[in-house]
Amino acid sequence: MYNWSLQDAIVAFVESQRPFWQSQHDQYMSALYGLADMQSHLLTLLGYPPVS
Repeated sequence: MYNWSLQDAIVAFVESQRPFWQSQHDQYMSALYGLADMQSHLLTLLGYPPVS
């Protein structure tokens, strides 16, 4: 059995977020690159050779 009102509410929420998708994508990629860079520096400090 389907709860159509819940499904409609989810669709409405997702559609309301559409204008912000590029901004959210940019923030996600920035955080991901920052995490990778931080881990790279940490491993270098611990004596592992840098990867180029």
